[in-house]
Amino acid sequence: MNSSAARILRGYYPRSFTILVIVAMGVLIVPLASGLINAVHVLQGVAETQRQFSRSSLAVTRDVRQIAESVSQLQRAAGQYHLLKDAEFGPALRMRFEELQTRLARIDALLVDAQSRTTLAALQARGRGLYGKLKPGAFLDNASFRALDPEFDALHAGAKALLADADAAVQREQQALEATLQDTRRRLIVLALALIPLTLLLAGVFSWLINRPIKQLKASIQQLGQADLSPLPAIVGPQDIVDLGREIDWLRQRLQALEEQKMRFLRHVSHELKTPLASLREGVALLNDELAGSLNARQRSIVGIMDSSGRDLQKRIEDLIHYRGMVHDATLPPVAPQALAEVVAGVLARQRLALEARGIVVETQLAAPTLHADRRQLETVLDNLLSNAIRFSPEGGRIRVSSAATAQAVELAVCDQGSGIPAAERSRVFEPFFQGASQPASAVKGSGLGLSIVREALRAAGGSVEVADCPPWSTCIRLTWPVPQ
Repeated sequence: MNSSAARILRGYYPRSFTILVIVAMGVLIVPLASGLINAVHVLQGVAETQRQFSRSSLAVTRDVRQIAESVSQLQRAAGQYHLLKDAEFGPALRMRFEELQTRLARIDALLVDAQSRTTLAALQARGRGLYGKLKPGAFLDNASFRALDPEFDALHAGAKALLADADAAVQREQQALEATLQDTRRRLIVLALALIPLTLLLAGVFSWLINRPIKQLKASIQQLGQADLSPLPAIVGPQDIVDLGREIDWLRQRLQALEEQKMRFLRHVSHELKTPLASLREGVALLNDELAGSLNARQRSIVGIMDSSGRDLQKRIEDLIHYRGMVHDATLPPVAPQALAEVVAGVLARQRLALEARGIVVETQLAAPTLHADRRQLETVLDNLLSNAIRFSPEGGRIRVSSAATAQAVELAVCDQGSGIPAAERSRVFEPFFQGASQPASAVKGSGLGLSIVREALRAAGGSVEVADCPPWSTCIRLTWPVPQ
């Protein structure tokens, strides 16, 4: 990511990681809360509509049934007044008619469909017309009153028709309410289906915003853990995470300074030791040649011990020089085809005394006879691996040197029958100066640079090295040398 893009992205981050998490939670809650509020509002509207429908349908049904009853009461009151010729029933007749008109007027405000209102208007007109013939004042004879039966029947029929129309209207309103419920259900489902991907999208965006600086910090820490002290990539995120990234970069610079101090120390120590060591080796050689006089058996034994210790000290100084050179020399050495059998034989010749002293047998299984590498680098790698194998092998043990060709590399393995490398130490055996807890009691303690030199040599060649499991061998170091394209 270039600097301009990083600045643009940094503008989206708050100053604190905690604020970023709180904002993420708030933004994720907003669509869910809005959807819930909308659903509650819609359901409340549907519930209120249903309550109003229940009240109005019950009121219409009750009032229509009361209208039919009022028609019957009006007919009964008219019969009492006209057939009995009793004026005392006149007020009752007027009251029944007014009661019928009141109920017709009240239901007029409840009916909304045209068919019911038409039926109601016709019923009101019939009622007024019939009352005009029945109203108190002049008594009707029996024949005249009976002649009005068809009009009473029509009034009853109108009340029944109004009841049927009202029931039909209630059924239609119920169907409309059910359709509204279905539509509301579909709307809520669509709302939920829309909120789910929206919430997931927002969760993905904020997850990326939160995880991005954390992954950058993890990558920086892993880079330091792999001893890569090159500049770290810039951290883009909340200010406190950016500050933490700066602290990690400060730690990298501190480690880099310490590494440079260590290398300077190694360089000075190695060169300061070489001059007195050369004088000591020369003096031991003169004593061994008896130039200062003849030696008895005990003196010759002491000279042998001094010569062996001098050679061991020289080997450690050479390891320090080789390791320092491999770490700082970034140029790749020229490679050429190397005959593995010849190189292995030369290294074994240098290790002959150590092998014979401990009775160790070296087996070679070189399925890949040729390897492209720098001769000196290859000899250094094999010398360190075989030295380690000899140190850790038991008396009379065996060591195997094998090679195999793959599509793009040659694998070289050195295996021994020592105590093995514990699983907890396998990731650290290639670190400089690291020495495992299990050391052979009879061997001189090493410098801990042998496997580090092997790793740096393989890195310079573009290959890799690892501790492999190759039963029945207890320890097996496998090298992968790339094949030039």
